[in-house]
Amino acid sequence: MSSDIKDPMADEQTYAGDVHRPMDIRAMLTMIDYLMPQAREVSVSAALLLGLASSELSGLLALQMDSDVIDLDQHRRRH
Repeated sequence: MSSDIKDPMADEQTYAGDVHRPMDIRAMLTMIDYLMPQAREVSVSAALLLGLASSELSGLLALQMDSDVIDLDQHRRRH
């Protein structure tokens, strides 16, 4: 393997506020909604895990959209 190949994200600094954009979270929630009927047919455990993931993502999306959280995030970036 060549050592010339470099990870494009290696030089970028991120923190939790930059990881999940609302558009990406909505896309994940849409995929979970699509998969849920199949998961229920296959396994109760799979459906429960998808439900848990959906709940966590919904909470994260709510935090992303909360104006108080956004204000704190912008304040932290400035200082």
